[in-house]
Amino acid sequence: MRKRLPRYSPPVIAPKDEYDGYAIKLDLGDWCYALDCSPCIYGPGWYPFYEYVTRPVHDPSAPLAGPRDVATGQIRPTSVRISPDVEWYSWRNEYVTLFPYYNDHRVKARTRLYVQRTTVRGIEIGIDLRTEVVILPEGCPDNLQEQAEVKGRRILDFLKRARSERRRGLTAPDKVVHPGMRDDNDG
Repeated sequence: MRKRLPRYSPPVIAPKDEYDGYAIKLDLGDWCYALDCSPCIYGPGWYPFYEYVTRPVHDPSAPLAGPRDVATGQIRPTSVRISPDVEWYSWRNEYVTLFPYYNDHRVKARTRLYVQRTTVRGIEIGIDLRTEVVILPEGCPDNLQEQAEVKGRRILDFLKRARSERRRGLTAPDKVVHPGMRDDNDG
């Protein structure tokens, strides 16, 4: 089964706020985003994050185990999750998931913005890697505009750092990985 990437669609914002009893208010001070999901590799094109393509293969020597995944030798763009680099595994509404588009220089970032205690608003932020522009959805409320702009710019900066690592010849993310995930814990 082939995983299909969506075609570009403009970013949107949820029409209403939603309850989140554990919403975190993060100061917009000095921090940056870092990769904090399962391992991935760098691949070609505008979007840097890829995964190895596998296919299920039945193993007749282990009939009850079911199929196992076998590498095909191909790679494909994959979604990744990022979070602020100032703490490990505590973010809830501060996580961001990046989604690549099919054959496109734009990336969709999906997250939730802090509105007030126990309240957040879902948002998609577009990132144009060619023009290095952050695209906010139409109708983004004034009280969330600055938060969306700052986070969008930091997402763009994160993607630029990953693309820079790839240009330097790295085959997998290194310094863009969250400090809590690094083997060497060099921060």
